[in-house]
Amino acid sequence: MARQVRAITVSGIDDLTQQLRKLQATATGEPIRQALLESAQMIRDEAARRAPIAPYATRQRGKTYQPGGLRESLRAASGRKYKNFLQAFAFTLKDAAPHAHLVEFGTKPHTIAGKKMRIAARAFQWLARVGDQVRTKIQHPGSRPNPFFQNAIKSQRLRIKRLLEQRVKAAFDAIGRAA
Repeated sequence: MARQVRAITVSGIDDLTQQLRKLQATATGEPIRQALLESAQMIRDEAARRAPIAPYATRQRGKTYQPGGLRESLRAASGRKYKNFLQAFAFTLKDAAPHAHLVEFGTKPHTIAGKKMRIAARAFQWLARVGDQVRTKIQHPGSRPNPFFQNAIKSQRLRIKRLLEQRVKAAFDAIGRAA
C-alpha cells in the first residue's frame, strides 16, 4: 500500500516575522530608553532631596569639598544596550563626593594613626591634644548610616513602575494600531 504525503502550506510567515521584528525594535527603542532615563532622573532628584548637607567644608586627600557637594555629585544617565537589555543609572561622581559611600553605609569605630593622624590632628585639634602633646592616634567613634540613596529608590519605586507601564503600553499599542 502506498503512502500518500500531503503538502502543508503556511501563509503569513513573512508578516509574522515582520511583526516580531517590530516588537523587538519597540522593546529596545527610543521611547523605552527615554522612560528608563526619566526613571533614573527621578531617583537622582529624590536622592538629592534626601542627601545630607555638611555644616562645614571638609578636606580629604588635600582637596576641599564644600557643603552640598554630595547633592551636586548625583547624576543620571542611560547605559549602553547590552544584548537586548536597556540600562539607565543613577550614581554619584567619586571625584566630586568621594565620601558618598561613607554617608550611605556609615563607618565602624576605628583608630586613626600615623601620617593620617597628623592630618587629622589639624582637623580634630580639640580631640588630638592632651596638654601640650599631640596624640599619635585617636579612636574615631564611627558614624551611623544615612541611606539617602536606598530610601530614594524605595520611595520612587511605585512612580517608576507606573511610568514604565504607561510608556511600554503606549509603545506596544502604537504597534497594534499600525498592524
